[in-house]
Amino acid sequence: MLFSESGDEALPGWVASLSGRPVVYATLGTVFNSRTPGLFEAIVDGLRGEPIELILTIGRDRDPAELGRQPENVHIERYIPQSLLLPHCDLVLTHAGFSTVAAALGHGLPVVSIPIDADQPVNADRCVALGVGITIEPGRRTPEAIRAAADEVLRDPVYRRNAERVRDQIAGLPGPEHAVTLLEQLATEGRPMLAT
Repeated sequence: MLFSESGDEALPGWVASLSGRPVVYATLGTVFNSRTPGLFEAIVDGLRGEPIELILTIGRDRDPAELGRQPENVHIERYIPQSLLLPHCDLVLTHAGFSTVAAALGHGLPVVSIPIDADQPVNADRCVALGVGITIEPGRRTPEAIRAAADEVLRDPVYRRNAERVRDQIAGLPGPEHAVTLLEQLATEGRPMLAT
């Protein structure tokens, strides 16, 4: 299980009373969330009028009130553990950080990637190659592009089916205990086990 809780955080109570519309979780992670001025605003502007529930986490260093008053279908929080939230979601709109992409795919959720830096463009490219989502390039980070991308991924069931296929592949991989077996083999035989 990937890290997602750093304390006694819990799922907000309002999650239990969501409307039944598709739930889009948007996050720019915990490191890059302050490196793209205006991107949170573009996400909200693009999605608040859509027939969805938008859940946006903006980081512990920002105040949700900065984004102003929102309609009932927009929920802005500083942080929600993804392990608790993702089972309630239909789509993840993300900066394509490794942990967020891995968590989304581990739950069989398609992604709309808005890569910012580091490994994120590579992660976004892999998501496109796997057919689990689409990417919004840096020069296209507009409310209209965000709306169109989310709409496409929610409307076309192929993205979700592909994400569920990847989820099942992930679930079939050996767990951390397999590393113990490999280390024991290395220690006793003096050579690593190589893939065949």
